[in-house]
Amino acid sequence: MFRICIAGRPNVGKSTLFNRLYGRRYAITDSTPGVTRDAVAVEGEIGDIPVLLVDTGGIGEGEQELDREVYSRSKAEIARADVVLLLLDVMGITGEDEELIDLVRRSGRPAVLVVNKADNPERDQMVPEFMRFGIPEVVSISAAHGYGMDDLEDAILRLLPVETTEGTVSERAASEPETDEPAAGPVRLAIVGQPNTGKSSLLNRLVGEELAIVSEIAGTTRDVMEAEFRYKDLEFTVIDTAGIRRKSRVHESVEYYAVQRALDAIDAAELVVLIIDVTKGLTDQDKKIASRIAERGRGVVIALNKWDLLESGLENKLNAIVDRVHFLFPVFKYVPILPLSALTGEGIKPLLDRLVHVRGELHRRVDTGPLNQALQRWMEQTPPPSGKKPIKLRYMTQVSTNPVRFVLFVNRKKAFPEFYLRYIMNQVRQEFGFHHIPFFIEVR
Repeated sequence: MFRICIAGRPNVGKSTLFNRLYGRRYAITDSTPGVTRDAVAVEGEIGDIPVLLVDTGGIGEGEQELDREVYSRSKAEIARADVVLLLLDVMGITGEDEELIDLVRRSGRPAVLVVNKADNPERDQMVPEFMRFGIPEVVSISAAHGYGMDDLEDAILRLLPVETTEGTVSERAASEPETDEPAAGPVRLAIVGQPNTGKSSLLNRLVGEELAIVSEIAGTTRDVMEAEFRYKDLEFTVIDTAGIRRKSRVHESVEYYAVQRALDAIDAAELVVLIIDVTKGLTDQDKKIASRIAERGRGVVIALNKWDLLESGLENKLNAIVDRVHFLFPVFKYVPILPLSALTGEGIKPLLDRLVHVRGELHRRVDTGPLNQALQRWMEQTPPPSGKKPIKLRYMTQVSTNPVRFVLFVNRKKAFPEFYLRYIMNQVRQEFGFHHIPFFIEVR
């Protein structure tokens, strides 16, 4: 898949252009310079050609360690791109722009010089000035309003090496047989937790590459980052998210949107790793994140990160933490809790093995016959409450997997006692192997 890299100094509109090419809002945009830090990549199309769109952090020689890391990642993305979209502001050229132009020239990558914010005739007349840099492809656009996007796509297509021995990309796509069967996509695995718990370190460890910027500065990750890896014949898309803090502590609009994207990642995921800094312990915010995961019926494993920083007596320490998690999160008494060090790699294989097992439970289906035979036996062992109007359980069936849902038909829904529903749920969990996932029983 061709890589299209958008590069430029801070606040020239890279993320706005990225979202425009992708067709919807994905990267966080804000007037504050330096919002994008990690290189954010997503699959899209230019014309009818599949491409990987890459949004990079603003390139500028910052003095802080984080600025230097952003600069380094952006330069690496330029070096590996098939086409670089070199984004400039029509209102003027800065020294940072000229350094970036020189960097792209030295990289040898095909480039389009994209002059942004040319959203009126007066500004459009300023575009010829940018041709002096000697880059053949110069396009004026307004990423915010969508002006000039057709010209930009045409310029990109002229630079893509689409001719191959099998014909162009579009010709190959046209020759592929159509099918009504949906392709089985990769397993979506979201990494969530509070700021500075090691989420980006875990993503880098899983994919075997330093993709996400790791910093001691809380809130380094803002955009959702996705990467892929393979384990035991399963393809995973792992999603690194921003740290989720309490609403009362979220003051900036950028962080608000970052947290919202993290919550959306839970909703869109199949599996979730809730990562907790074991040196700081559990908090009320962890409990709120856990509730969100449980409400969505996602398979989850709690990872106790930075385990390597603890001292002796680790077995007793683990038992104490597990007991505390079960006390604070009654809804998570079934959830696997594993020690981990994203820094050293300790505990990564057990984590992946458990995630694969949890996914198997998410996709488990119980036939209606055996389920109702078991239901009859459970009622004989512990009969439902009797009285003037006795409760009768008529029928039970599983209606979905991932999330797992059952429907229990009874004679009177409103009067059905909560304690007996919990009894039925415990029996389902024990007898049919739903040991490590949340599931739902709807009473009708």
